[in-house]
Amino acid sequence: MKPREPRKKVMIKARMRVGAAWSDACILDMSTRGLMIQATDPPPGGSYLELRRGRHVIVARVVWSRDRRAGLRSQDPLPTEAIIAEPDQSAGPPIVAGVERRAEPLARVKQAPRHEHSRWRSRALEFASIVFLGGVFATFAYGAVASALERPVAAVEGALGEN
Repeated sequence: MKPREPRKKVMIKARMRVGAAWSDACILDMSTRGLMIQATDPPPGGSYLELRRGRHVIVARVVWSRDRRAGLRSQDPLPTEAIIAEPDQSAGPPIVAGVERRAEPLARVKQAPRHEHSRWRSRALEFASIVFLGGVFATFAYGAVASALERPVAAVEGALGEN
């Protein structure tokens, strides 16, 4: 049997997201590959969740769940000391498994004008495409109607010209 990795007993507040629902959780112990949490409604075994502590984001799978506790196995090695030392409030962009991500709000602010310009261009292209296809359809419809009526009109003109 593989020896169990040493765990640190802690009591750290965190936020837990399962699907689209957020709730509070408390980390009770942790190692570099997993942790035990306590929550009012822990997810069932086998489900995946996201746990946030300050700037740290932990993606984990629930290994077991009993009463109000659950054992989680993390997707990536956890920086346990950094998570323990993290203040309760968020202070900067989220860190996923030790890798810092860009702050989303700043990126959205910079992309907003470009996004609006792209949206306007796509609407104009859509309108131009519809007008072009309508013109092509009208041309084919005119040709089909003209060829269908060509013989009857010629016959009527020939009958009127004989009188």
